[in-house]
Amino acid sequence: MGTTTRALVLGLGSIGQRHARLLSERDDVELSLCDISAELRQQAADSLVRPPVALYSSFADALKAQPGIAFVCVPNHLHVPMALAAIQSGVDVLVEKPISDSLEKARELVAAAEASNRFLQAGYMLRYDEGLIALKEIVDKGGIGNLVGGRAMIGTYVTLLNAKGTDRIDHPNSLVVDYTHELDFISWFFGEVEDIMAMKARMGDLELKPHPNIFQINLKFRSGALVQAHMDYIQFPQRRIFEVYGDRGTLSYDFMTGEIRHFTFQRAHEWTNHNVLPVTDRWDDLFRKEHESVLSRRATGLPPFVSGADGLRALEIAEQVIRVAR
Repeated sequence: MGTTTRALVLGLGSIGQRHARLLSERDDVELSLCDISAELRQQAADSLVRPPVALYSSFADALKAQPGIAFVCVPNHLHVPMALAAIQSGVDVLVEKPISDSLEKARELVAAAEASNRFLQAGYMLRYDEGLIALKEIVDKGGIGNLVGGRAMIGTYVTLLNAKGTDRIDHPNSLVVDYTHELDFISWFFGEVEDIMAMKARMGDLELKPHPNIFQINLKFRSGALVQAHMDYIQFPQRRIFEVYGDRGTLSYDFMTGEIRHFTFQRAHEWTNHNVLPVTDRWDDLFRKEHESVLSRRATGLPPFVSGADGLRALEIAEQVIRVAR
C-alpha cells in the first residue's frame, strides 16, 4: 500500500474548491480544508468524493495538525504570508499563480523554501497540457531546428463573465497577472528574457471592461529569439494559440481544439490531439495531472516540475511588462 499524504487546501474559492474536489478522488490523500467562510467550507465539503478529515476556519489551527503539503489558493496578496507560514511549520507548498502580488515577497518565499529545503511548486497547470508537452518534445529533439521566435495569443472575455467577484475590474493590469500562464510557458520554451517592449489599451463596446483590456508584448530572449504575446479580455468565445518558429520548421498549437500543426521546409504534418476533452473535464484533467506530479515528485525527492523559481520568473516578466507599458 502506498504512502498517504496529509493535504490541506487553504482558500475555498473556485480554484480551491476544484483542488479539493479532485484531491478527494485520490485514495492516497487525507484531505483537510480551511477557509474563514463557513459557507465556502460547507460548499467545498459537500462537493468531495470522500468527506474531509477536518474543516478549519483558522489557518494556524490547520497548521498545528501538521499537514504534509498545503495548496495555497487564497487571494494573491495572501499567497506569500500563508505559504511562508506553512514552510516555517515544515509543510511543503503548492501556491497558485501568480506566486505573489509583489516581486519582493515572491523572492522572500523562494529563498525561504530553498533555505529550508521545502518543496515549493507554482500552480501553472498548463505545463501539463498534452499538446504543449508534445510541442516541447518536438522542439527538444530538434524537430524545427534552432528556435528563432514565436507567438502566444489568449483572448478571453469569458473569464470576466465567469468571475465571482470584481477584482479584475477593480485592479488595473489584472489581465497580464491573470495570464502569467503565457509568460511561464513561453519562458519554458525560450529561456531567459533579455528585453521587453509592451503596449496596453482599453477598447471595445463591452459591459465588462477592465483597464487595460488589451496587452501587446514583445519579448527578446538571450538566445536572440523574438516572441510576441497578445492578451485580451475581449474575444468571445475564448481563443488560445501558441506558435513556435525554428530555422527548420514551425509548430502551431490551438489549446481550444487540440490541433497541432507541424511544418518542416518541404512538408506539412497536421494532426489533432484526440485526447482533448470538453473544456470542463479538460481543466479537471490538467489539475489531476498536476496533483499526480506534485505528490509523486515530493514522495520520491524529485524537484517540482514547475518550481517556485519558475513562478518568480513569470512574475518578474509580468511586472516588467506593466512597467514598460505604463
